[in-house]
Amino acid sequence: MILPPPPRQPDPVELLGRRLRSANVNIDDVPACVNAPPLHPPPKDVLDRLVPLYQLLPVSLVLDVLHQTRRHSRRQRDLPAHCVAWLVVAASLFRDRSLPQVWRHLHSGRDSAEPDDSAFTHARKRLGAAPLRLLFHRVAAPLGQPGMDSAFHRGRRVLALDGSIFEVPDTPANRAHFGSSSNQHKEGAFPQLQALALCEVGTHALLDFQFGPYKVSELALSEQLLRRLPGGVLLLMDRGLSYYEQVRLVRQRDSHTLARVKAEQRELPVEQTLPDGSYRSHIYPSFNDRRAGKGGIAVRVIRYTHDDPGRDGCGEETCLITTVPDPAELSAPEAIALYPWRWEEESTLKEAKEVLLKGKKPLLRGKTPELVEQELYGLLLAHFVIRSVMAAAAQAEREPSRLSFKRSHEILEDYLMEKPGRGGQRAWLRRLVAEVSRQELRDKEPRSNPRVKKATRSKWPCKKAEHQGRVHERPFAQVCRVVSALETGASKAKGSAPAGHATG
Repeated sequence: MILPPPPRQPDPVELLGRRLRSANVNIDDVPACVNAPPLHPPPKDVLDRLVPLYQLLPVSLVLDVLHQTRRHSRRQRDLPAHCVAWLVVAASLFRDRSLPQVWRHLHSGRDSAEPDDSAFTHARKRLGAAPLRLLFHRVAAPLGQPGMDSAFHRGRRVLALDGSIFEVPDTPANRAHFGSSSNQHKEGAFPQLQALALCEVGTHALLDFQFGPYKVSELALSEQLLRRLPGGVLLLMDRGLSYYEQVRLVRQRDSHTLARVKAEQRELPVEQTLPDGSYRSHIYPSFNDRRAGKGGIAVRVIRYTHDDPGRDGCGEETCLITTVPDPAELSAPEAIALYPWRWEEESTLKEAKEVLLKGKKPLLRGKTPELVEQELYGLLLAHFVIRSVMAAAAQAEREPSRLSFKRSHEILEDYLMEKPGRGGQRAWLRRLVAEVSRQELRDKEPRSNPRVKKATRSKWPCKKAEHQGRVHERPFAQVCRVVSALETGASKAKGSAPAGHATG
């Protein structure tokens, strides 16, 4: 008997190519842009250290985005628009370096000096935020492949929705636009923006993003974000987002949700009990609508608790709701085991804030709201580039979430220190994917951590508005003077020498 040959494993680089071809871009695009539309002139300069990564963000795609947003360079510049767009992304890959240092590193083949610091600021202002925003929405796509257990549940792609806070530099423009937290004593140290992200839990890929000033609620941001939700997904939501309007928007996108509800929302009447322990009910937009029985959304309610005294919440009841109507598609035990995957988005946001941005405060560096938005989308693109490589490295042998993001980022930094020739770009990318595939994390321990914060105190007083730095007219040495003993009223010590006589 002749057995058929084993199925051929897909090539990791080819997987990246399939994703790019699905976005109508060519993996074989090179910086010369020989395949770019005639409207796009060949770029004058390229970031030569990033040439291999042009297979993930091709120049032709960047140029197309620049033309759509009318931000392309109309004349030859030392800082062309397409290079500045990639420079914003690279700044998140090399957080410890200033923009001139990043430019010098990425232009290792240039003999001339890098432009002045102010030139980078003007170039970023000319570029604006619109090209980076459009580029992110053109590139960001699910990375989970069919057969990946953590990315799908019974044919539905599993996504999570969660929010976070980003600190921005304390400039008048940022504080006026974003605002900050405050209490009865003072405002927060830095302006803050409220952000909401849509994440593929199996691959930690950030697929969509919405942000606004600090006082904008997550509910308001979610209404904008959920209108762009892909169809056919199972969305995991926290209790702060499990409201009628959010569930309605998910159902309008032909998707389902699994969400935890707050204590005051748990009084859901039992309409029909089911064999798996859940029961059918309805949620309504208001109390009056519930009394009238109109506008309701059918849900299944799953209540559970645990009896492990070593874990927080022992004996406390948790309530989940799901719009999946059939227990055969999502049973109560499956829902209880699936919901904790929502915490994978917490890890994803931590990757962006603590690994890429190094956890420094303020997290972002833009001095104006538009530069903050530009930098934010550059950060999302940098994170997506790393996660794309990790998803290709994982393939079918392991889950992408079981690879170390920090070590993968460090490996990418090391590889960007090389300067591969044009003919070796695919070999460079293949070696990168192979090395990332070996950065597997150890198995997770069955542990839990209570949501508490270890408060820290400082002996220094809190910085206030009157403590902002000031520019002085005279140097410090010119405003100092020596204070004599007569001015201080110091008493003369016994045996001291008379004035005008030196002691030997």
